Amino acid sequence: MSEAVMRRSVLKKQQLVEEIKEKIDKAKLMVIFDFTGIDANAMADFRKEIKKNNAEIKVIKNTILYRACNGTELYDKIDIFKGPSAVVFAYEDVVAAAKALKEFLKENEAAKVKAGLVEGSFVSAEGIDALASLPSREELLAQLFATMMAPVTNFVRVLNAVPQKAVMVLNAIKEEKEKQG
Repeated sequence: MSEAVMRRSVLKKQQLVEEIKEKIDKAKLMVIFDFTGIDANAMADFRKEIKKNNAEIKVIKNTILYRACNGTELYDKIDIFKGPSAVVFAYEDVVAAAKALKEFLKENEAAKVKAGLVEGSFVSAEGIDALASLPSREELLAQLFATMMAPVTNFVRVLNAVPQKAVMVLNAIKEEKEKQG
């Protein structure tokens, strides 16, 4: 191999490391998983599914991934970078992406989560599983809205009950007078 070809190859790898590093910095969630036993069709379907959550999946050589993780909390954990690795990068809703990955891996039992980063902090495979078990953003917003509206709703019910009870008392008095008279 000539020196020029080797130099191009090194430059290409450095460029790839920089691209992956940018994705890591941009992503709110990054999950590295072993994709053993997953066929190309299943992976293609998962790519389409994960894209709906403003996320993407990349299959990356471990050496490139390891270099790109330099400066992150994953860099110390060398065991993560063994075996086949694919990475999910989620740019918005971390819970939705984690849920999608969990569902995908349920169908492909040989594959498993290795570890990840959430907002730049290391998260173990168990942590990613716990994240996937959280309610979605929409569910959390609905719960928050219901909690905020509860006092207002109760106040309106109390206000409605006062005239209602007054009408019932007046109706009872009317019925009593009709019986007497």
